Amino acid sequence: MMDKPTLETAKGARHRLTVLFSDLVSSTALGREMEAEHYAELLGNLREIWHQAAAKHGGRVIRTQGDGALVIFGYPLSGEDDGRRAVEAAIDIHEWVGQMRHDVLPPTHFPLRMHSGIHAGTLLLAQGDIESGRLDLIGDVVNTAAHLSRHAGAGQILTSLGALGRYENLFKLDPDNSGAGTAFGIPNVRIVVGRGSTNIADRGLTPFIGRGEIITRLLMFLDEQQVTTVPCAVVVGGPGLGKTRLLERVLKQWDGGAVTLLRGSCDGYLGAEVLQPFLQILRALLGRRGDKPEAEATGSVRNALQSSLAELGPRAETILALISDNAEAGGSRFAAGLLIGDLMAFFTAVAAKCPLLLVIDDWQWADDASRQLLEALLRVPRGPRVLLASRPREDGTAWISGALHLTLDPFQGSETDLAVRRWLPQADPFLVARIHSYAGGVPLFIEELCHSVLAGNLDSWEGRGAQGWVGTLVASRLARLPSEQVDVVRAAAVIGNAVPIGLLASACGGTPDETTIKALADADFLYADPAGTGLRFKHGITRDAVYDSIGLRERRALHERIEAVLLARYEQADREDTLEALAYHSRGAGHWESAAHHAERAGDKAMAAFALDRAREQYLVAMETLDRVSNRTRAQSLRWCLLANKLGMASIFDPLSLTGDLTTFEQAVTLAQSLDDANAMSRAHYWLGYMCYGFGRFREGESHSRLALDLARQDGDLRLAAQIEASLGQILAATCQYEEAIMLLNTAVFAKQQRSRPGGGIAIGSAYALSCKAGVLADRGEFEDASVCLDEAMNLIGESTHPVANSVRNWVAVSLVWQGRWEEAERVAAESARIAENTHALLLLVVCRAAAGFARWAQTGSSAGLQQLRDAVQWIEARRGKFYSSLYYGWLVQACAADGDIVSARRYAIHVLRRAREGERLGEAATCRALARLAVARNNLAGSRRWLRRAETSATLRGSPREAALNQTVLAELLIRQGNAEKARQTMTEAASKLQALHMPWHAAQANHWLETGASINRC
Repeated sequence: MMDKPTLETAKGARHRLTVLFSDLVSSTALGREMEAEHYAELLGNLREIWHQAAAKHGGRVIRTQGDGALVIFGYPLSGEDDGRRAVEAAIDIHEWVGQMRHDVLPPTHFPLRMHSGIHAGTLLLAQGDIESGRLDLIGDVVNTAAHLSRHAGAGQILTSLGALGRYENLFKLDPDNSGAGTAFGIPNVRIVVGRGSTNIADRGLTPFIGRGEIITRLLMFLDEQQVTTVPCAVVVGGPGLGKTRLLERVLKQWDGGAVTLLRGSCDGYLGAEVLQPFLQILRALLGRRGDKPEAEATGSVRNALQSSLAELGPRAETILALISDNAEAGGSRFAAGLLIGDLMAFFTAVAAKCPLLLVIDDWQWADDASRQLLEALLRVPRGPRVLLASRPREDGTAWISGALHLTLDPFQGSETDLAVRRWLPQADPFLVARIHSYAGGVPLFIEELCHSVLAGNLDSWEGRGAQGWVGTLVASRLARLPSEQVDVVRAAAVIGNAVPIGLLASACGGTPDETTIKALADADFLYADPAGTGLRFKHGITRDAVYDSIGLRERRALHERIEAVLLARYEQADREDTLEALAYHSRGAGHWESAAHHAERAGDKAMAAFALDRAREQYLVAMETLDRVSNRTRAQSLRWCLLANKLGMASIFDPLSLTGDLTTFEQAVTLAQSLDDANAMSRAHYWLGYMCYGFGRFREGESHSRLALDLARQDGDLRLAAQIEASLGQILAATCQYEEAIMLLNTAVFAKQQRSRPGGGIAIGSAYALSCKAGVLADRGEFEDASVCLDEAMNLIGESTHPVANSVRNWVAVSLVWQGRWEEAERVAAESARIAENTHALLLLVVCRAAAGFARWAQTGSSAGLQQLRDAVQWIEARRGKFYSSLYYGWLVQACAADGDIVSARRYAIHVLRRAREGERLGEAATCRALARLAVARNNLAGSRRWLRRAETSATLRGSPREAALNQTVLAELLIRQGNAEKARQTMTEAASKLQALHMPWHAAQANHWLETGASINRC
């Protein structure tokens, strides 16, 4: 009778559910061999098992069809342990079906086996009918569970890890190598082998981080000889903050001596027994094991109770009955309200003989009887000491009055950095910062997000964060709120992470009162923004999970309401501060053309402020919303092409932000060709070529740039042609086609200077062209001329914070590295890194961090410098970037070879040599010299000569006297090993003279030191 109203309110509503689909193996064959009546009887028994398992674990059988059943968990209220209960039910179903027998089937058909699939997510729930079942479930979650069931082998249970979440360690799981989840975009699918650990703290391998002050205070509490207040300490923290792991760490460090440690935990699971933690402690203390026969178990418990019989008297039989398989006596005592007194007498008696420490986890799930017993025990003189871990009380009060309460806070940024690098060693600082912000510093959320990053693209994990078990956790907390508070939270989620009070009032039809706001803060949903401008969600995950729970119509209506308020403000004062919000809410309301307009303007605003990351986001939104416009006009398509150009401008200084994806720019070319617009085609090819350059795909970049140049000239667009010539010159410089590159760069700089006017904007193009020219000159050893170009570029930039300033400084650092001016190189690169971090330009950060790390290693042999270089290379590697990568990998080859890490040196060398085949040769000669030295060390003189010839070829192709002089130093070492000392000395003397003339004094000093001592040149 209670289900009807709930079903009515669920009609057409979104809900977070865990779905179990379970099917009988070989049912068709069984149906052929059995009479219809017997088969119907078998299916009847099967249905009984489904319903029994569902009822035991708090699920509902929604639909049965022949030999298959659909069971849901989390209805009418989502629970954070829905996935756990679904897996428990599946295990029971498989076990009970395996025990079934039928007289008409031969023994060879037994045991009967099932195959099952489990998945969780948000779906649309509607009133069911005779066809769809008790409830109609609409969404991919059901299809995915059914798909996993179909792909499960006989007797297998396949589950997505997102459904299990923090409970995964309660089960034995094996990886699924069938690829069953890939088709549905679920990379983390596991085979449930059986039940496993009972300790949730076993989950994860993240090292324990921080919490030093709290650990110290807990150890002091445990070591106190006499507790002057209540003998209890409570570790308080929200879900995922690491309370259980903290207890484990404290108990591991604590030397309890003669103290008897007893542990229990509370469970919100439906099957939890009354007085659960104390009965667990009782059984552990008395040695009651479930795997012993009843008579043997009873005897061992009676022996354990022997020492306390005098104090307990008749209560001993109650204790014995309570933990035996036949607890009738315990049950009758409970019914009479006497059991708490019995347990109190028992624990008091034990504590009188030896000191006791009771440790109870998840105290928030404790039943009233457990709370009463604990309160009574804490009043007993010389009673047990107690350590609890719990979530905060919903009313904000203390769990135990007078007890020591220690609150766990989320991680600080530095702690998040350590946690993230356990799972993502290649994580760059910007990714770490995004994870920290999105997870709100919650350790378990951080771990979950790291898994999401590992499972997919580095830039699309945020949305997936709320789709896993964390989404179920948030949904379960949301479901416990009163409906009026739920409405406020959902309205806030539509507004965004930051929630201005004025917009919230507009969305809710009035400002929520202080009581409501306080209640939502206590529930850990919304709290006051420190800036004082309104409210904000504590975690981005929480906001996304709440947003995901809102139905489409309600969500669009809220977006429309807020959009109208913002439009009124915008039209009154043309307020640019509303552009981003207008773009977001127009998009949410489905007003695609309006969203594209506002997003483009917001992107232009961000570009003007050099906030290139925000500009990229807005331009992508504008393009995505234009894609949704039905019957798009020619003008709108041309606008899409223009937005692709703007996206290129926003991305070229940090192409790693696009993770090597050229799709958008390729689509722009295709669209421009379909429109037969010459100007759009030339610009589309220009930006496709320039982005190929940014991704390190230099030959493709050259091809598209030459085509763009031809199209621009045919169209008569001389200004665009000049821009393309500049970018083509930059690409040719990267592929070491120096003569043509210098000509094009000179022409471009001259043309830009002719068009410049006093008071105009900063000459970004000219500055970058000059820095690329300086790179060519420095590679050739013309350091003074390179320095002049770099100085001129810096003068053009002035005090600007535009990322081009970083590009120029990075060429300064590289030039200094090539000269061997290590200290200056490290200083310039470190300054450049600071600016790159502020502008969130990852590629620019990679270059300067790599240069600084190599310079430090080259000067001092610092392992920290080498690690910094490795980290920088990992960041670019993780995003499939190749921009000038032979340079950084070449540095790694030199360092690893000199430090004796031959395996790494060879691995990095492979990358350099592949890049050389693609035309990028900056690291080729240095790599070949390092390999030649390794061959000499192994007395492989022929091999050394081959590598040296390749280094000489590279120097010749690039016209680089700098590389040629460095090659001579290796040749001298080779000649010595060949026994030609005189020729070796002559060669090294010549090299030292050339290096000195090239203004490379450090390298010249190394050569002279060899001449004086014969010591090997083991670095650079």
